Amino acid sequence: MNSRKVNSRNAPVSLCLALASAAALLGTAVASYPAGLSQSSRPAAAPLVVQAQSQTDASMAARRRRLGAVHNWGYWLSTFDVDGVHAAPHDLMVVDSEVSANNTFSRERTPEEVTRMKQRPDRGTRVLLAYLSIGEAERYRPYWRQEWYDPLAKPAWLGGENRKWVGNFAVQYWDEAWQRLIFGYLDNILAQGFDGVYLDRADAFFDWQKSHPAARSDMADLIARLTAYARKKNPNFLIVMQNAEELIEDSLVLDAIDGIAKEDLLYGVRRAEEANKPDDVEWSVELLQKAQKAGRKVLVVEYLKDPAKMTAAASRILEEGFVPYFAPRKLNCLNPPVVPTESGVSSGASCR
Repeated sequence: MNSRKVNSRNAPVSLCLALASAAALLGTAVASYPAGLSQSSRPAAAPLVVQAQSQTDASMAARRRRLGAVHNWGYWLSTFDVDGVHAAPHDLMVVDSEVSANNTFSRERTPEEVTRMKQRPDRGTRVLLAYLSIGEAERYRPYWRQEWYDPLAKPAWLGGENRKWVGNFAVQYWDEAWQRLIFGYLDNILAQGFDGVYLDRADAFFDWQKSHPAARSDMADLIARLTAYARKKNPNFLIVMQNAEELIEDSLVLDAIDGIAKEDLLYGVRRAEEANKPDDVEWSVELLQKAQKAGRKVLVVEYLKDPAKMTAAASRILEEGFVPYFAPRKLNCLNPPVVPTESGVSSGASCR
């Protein structure tokens, strides 16, 4: 059984408990009224709770419709420019919320730049998500401090550098100090006008399970709390989680997210361009299908260059009802969207 740590920080759990208590008190009050009192004279049954639930349902339906209209997507982080994103035909784009150079933060994107990136050349609009890593600290983000390079001055929650990604550092993501930084970062993204966030490194709990037994439940808790915080400010704010598909078995996470993206579903787990083990593929597909059946959008990004493999992967992904995209591993340029055609699938050229 997956035991959940409950504390004063657990906003969704606290809210549910508060609503349950309010409902219980209301029931007691109504039951205590004299039997002869007419129904019309009795107080209305929790009108504020009903109204809040109605608003929540309407916002959820709006978010589902928004992502339901997404038939292709793109993922462009380093080196992207506003005009390039604006000119792209993609229905959904994932980009950084700030400008960085030489692995150093320069400035945040302005609301005007965000507005332009949300507009398509055909005068329509696209879904624009800001990339947000919740399981690693990145030295090119606005929260990074130069003194953190000093082992004696760095925060207790900051761990070692990721050997595969220069400038990315492990974090004890359950630590309140780290979470304050991330919630502040989320405030900036909300103020900039992004449609939502693309949560990366939710799978960081794998790295902590031996030393921190509550690693998985703490990650689920963080995702739920981030979502509740964002939706309080903007009920239509979208939450898409990358990888960690096993977390959707936790109702806290499934209820929180609007979509899930999967890297390397078919290729590349062991080596670039190499097909993944069939059992691993089917395990992930089953979980992604569960999310899909629950009304969540499923995106897939494969890091492929071989045209034949791209075509085969696109066909399989589309057969599952998922939305494919092909990207360079560094995410430093934008490929065309994957488009079904009469003769098969157009997987687009491979950018460099």
